[in-house]
Amino acid sequence: MIAVENLSHRYAGAAENALNGVSFTLPEGTVLGLLGPNGAGKTTLMSLLAGLQPVQSGLIAVDGVPVQRLARRVRRRISLVPQDFAFYPQLSVQGNLAFFAALYGVRDRAWQTQLLEQTGLTAHRRKPAKHLSGGLKRRLNFAIGLINRPRLIFLDEITVGIDPESRRFVLESVAQLGRQGVTVVYTSHYLQEIETLCDRLMLLDGGRLAFSGSLAELPAQAQMFVQTEPPLSGKHINALGGKASGGGAYLPAHHTPEQVLPFLYAAGYRITACRFGKPSLEEFYLDFLHRRAEPPPC
Repeated sequence: MIAVENLSHRYAGAAENALNGVSFTLPEGTVLGLLGPNGAGKTTLMSLLAGLQPVQSGLIAVDGVPVQRLARRVRRRISLVPQDFAFYPQLSVQGNLAFFAALYGVRDRAWQTQLLEQTGLTAHRRKPAKHLSGGLKRRLNFAIGLINRPRLIFLDEITVGIDPESRRFVLESVAQLGRQGVTVVYTSHYLQEIETLCDRLMLLDGGRLAFSGSLAELPAQAQMFVQTEPPLSGKHINALGGKASGGGAYLPAHHTPEQVLPFLYAAGYRITACRFGKPSLEEFYLDFLHRRAEPPPC
């Protein structure tokens, strides 16, 4: 289990902290979706959890041991697959796997062969990595992240800019890691990936933890979403007791279609979308970003 207590971090020369007092626990075998706008602190948090940066303030512990005091054998079972390609372009695919296997002390060549097969890279094993397509480079990046048979793996925007086949392969592989009991921390701007793969969510904003829980625990800002043409005016949104979000409005749970739709028709609106029930992850996140962008009340 990972335990994080009051974790803060500031980069040299920065005016503000990249992380501010973040605390949470992550049980073993959890697939965590880490969300947040650009600059929220996601990559900083993952690099600290992976032990790539020293802890300045607060505590990160793995199974009760501070991350900076983890035994080498434990550290060798932790992987980070970054958004940027983290391999040597001049080396062949097989050469890259062999190099990183040696770094981790992995001598099982059959495992390297198996990874080549699993990632669909066998036919390209002798090709210099720089000559791979974007999708195959992503696969190689991912294969390197698996070379040490990790029990804890951090995956940072690993499906950016790849073809549909490679994206499907990566998502299926991440799901398989979860089924095998590997603890996964996954970041993506593709919310459908988070919703499909992850059993827990964390939302960072400005270096602070804004939400932590399961999809079922997402706060239901409202139970009804209405979108109209023309867009709802602020006056009518206020009259219904709702709030603007994503081109429409969330309305209080006690409203019914029989109350709302006649009111909108009478006001001259055409209904283009109307949904009931708890918001999807995308709706929740877009609403969060919308509220975040609203100016503070005077």
